[in-house]
Amino acid sequence: VQSAHASLRAAGNETDRLALHAQLETLWIEALEAGSILEVNWSEWNEALVDLGESNNRLLVFTWNVEMDNRTQRYGGWVVRANPEKELGYDWVSLKHEDQGRDAEDNRMFRHDGWHGCLYYDGVVTYDRNRPVYTLLAWDGHNSLTNRKWVESVTMNGGRAKFGLPNILMPEGLRKRCVLTYGDAVQATVRIEPQMNRIVMDHLAPQSPEFAGQKPFYGPTLSYDALVWRKDAWQWEANVAVSNPSEGDRREYRDPSARRTRRRN
Repeated sequence: VQSAHASLRAAGNETDRLALHAQLETLWIEALEAGSILEVNWSEWNEALVDLGESNNRLLVFTWNVEMDNRTQRYGGWVVRANPEKELGYDWVSLKHEDQGRDAEDNRMFRHDGWHGCLYYDGVVTYDRNRPVYTLLAWDGHNSLTNRKWVESVTMNGGRAKFGLPNILMPEGLRKRCVLTYGDAVQATVRIEPQMNRIVMDHLAPQSPEFAGQKPFYGPTLSYDALVWRKDAWQWEANVAVSNPSEGDRREYRDPSARRTRRRN
């Protein structure tokens, strides 16, 4: 499987990339059915994997992308949730990217078999009473004009994964997703500050007032907003103070084009 991912990254044309994408979907089904996913040393993988929780609450989300010639994206992936009652030791589902009419709107829920598609590059576990809440950070190379990042939670029960829980309290009301859309030529921060129990993001604005509403002209300002976990929900806070990241975390301020594993308990 690793060699197929390496071949996908090196493929020089769209036809080869799509063929390798289809091959990976088959290879991963075989690997997931083999029953050793929870024992893999993911630190040896240069892919987008988010590893959250421990023991019976462990959840893995693995994603990859295929860039098309028109710079839109196709995505693949899977979700695994530990389940000691199953013979494999876990439940799993493949993520099926439906690119038609599956835009990541802020108030829409998606299932694994009608997934909106993205690379999940980080995540965090919070708790609603004693129930773990798995929240993911996503990147989407949307098209030739814009990129997007968003925050959403995922659940997996009864062989189904659902993305987009109504647990994000924005100024306009309760939402299932917090989406940032910005120009392709710039980069935007969305990163976790676990010590503050929050997710920090760039405040976006147009280059000048006449471009208001035209997302290709949006980019970071010198201010930041945040989602803070409070009272069993992510609550919006505008214009928060943010310290500079440590040297080891500095890459969090860049789009996750260099894919990597993120492990959080």
